[in-house]
Formats: sequence, C-alpha cells, structure tokens
Amino acid sequence: MATAAKIKPIESETVAVMRRELAAAFRLAAYFGWDDHVATHMSARLPDGTFLLNPFGLLFEEITASSLMRMDLAGNVLEIPDGCTLNPAAFAVHNAVLDGRPDANCAIHFHSRDGVAVSALKEGLLPLSQNALTVYNDVAYHDYEGVVSADEEKERMQADLGDKHLMILRNHGTLALGRSIASAFYRIYALEWACTTQVRTLSMGRELEFPSQEVLDDMKQMALSDWVDGFAEERFWPAMLRKAERVCPGFDA
Repeated sequence: MATAAKIKPIESETVAVMRRELAAAFRLAAYFGWDDHVATHMSARLPDGTFLLNPFGLLFEEITASSLMRMDLAGNVLEIPDGCTLNPAAFAVHNAVLDGRPDANCAIHFHSRDGVAVSALKEGLLPLSQNALTVYNDVAYHDYEGVVSADEEKERMQADLGDKHLMILRNHGTLALGRSIASAFYRIYALEWACTTQVRTLSMGRELEFPSQEVLDDMKQMALSDWVDGFAEERFWPAMLRKAERVCPGFDA
C-alpha cells in the first residue's frame, strides 16, 4: 500500500457536495451513538473512481468535509490532512466493497453496541420489527477472521456479500452499502434500529411474536434498490441533512 502522493486535489461542485454529505453522515452517526472512538469508517466513491475515507485518529464528531482523505483502489493515498494516517483495516473493508460492487458508491461500517450484540447471535437478525422486515431479506453474513485484511479476506468478504446491500460481520459489527450516501445511510439506519429493537425485545424474556411468512414475503419489496434509492434520496436524506445542520453544525467546514 502506497503512502501519500503529492497529487493536486480534484475540485468540482459534485465532489464538494459529496464531502459535505459524507461529513454529515459521520456527525449524525456520532449523534445517534453508533461511533466507536476512532474506529469504524465510511467511504464515498468519487466520479473519477477514487474514494473519500475518514483518516485514522479522528472521532466521528470531529470529521469535517475538508478533513476527509482521498484514496484509490490500489491503496494509494492521494490526499490526507497533515498529521493524519490511514487505517489499514478501513482500506481493507472499503476496498473489498467498492472494488467488488460497481453499483456501490458508499459503504458504511459500524461497531455499534446493539449491532455487535446481534452479530454475536447464532440466528443473527430476527424479523421482530417493521424496521427489521424492511432489510431482513437484504442482509448477508461474514464470519469473523480477526482484523480485516485486504490481502487475505477480500475475496471471501465479496463472495459473502454477493448482491446484498447489508452485511452483519459476525462478532464484529454492521456494514451497509448503496448507490449514494443517502441510500447507504438509510440502510444502516434501518439495520441499527432493528438491532436495537431486537436487543430490547430479547431482554424481556417473553414469548416472541413473529410475522407470518406471507408478510415476510411481501416485505421483500421494501428492500428493492429502486424503492430504497428513491425514498432515501428524495425524502430521508434531505431530512437527515437538515437535522445535521441543527444538531451538529460545522461538518461542512
């Protein structure tokens, strides 16, 4: 993996918007309590094929549009703030997703408390809530192999992900991807909400009520990319950006 290269930053309105939106996603994740100190990461693919990633050492609540680093899929660091470094595990995860899924332009990986709790259950995510039902049929699973390695684990992670848009990394955490920051963030929001609901439900120790198979089959439509992309990009994400401007101003610096 190469070190930072002296490459002139790419400048365009599209890139500026993507930097701003990805920074907002980091701030919102911190606001919702999904961050894990300086660990975990999000990426967004730019029009030139390179991608944005958070530099190692910054808290989610500290991320701004200008502090995001830029890399290529070969591992070359093209832009990075002074004093910051690359997290090799972050590159491994996002290289695997973005290289293996041309349809994905954003990937999000968390170690949230409830996401990790569900990842440690043999049965994984259960169809216990409406939020769970909206993503239940779009979740893949990947067994824990230690800290993710770009060289050793990439192909297995890609094979396990297949054509799904969500993955539960066993004993590790959650992963979402989408054609846009909006659709990836909507998916991780739904999955994290479903995990929290499951943890709370199982903690009551009472008999569980599951939806019928007919309902499970009908809800598969909610996971279709056309529906998710449209809802996320036109309704959900604009509302989330307004929220970011209210509760965590400064992300666009």
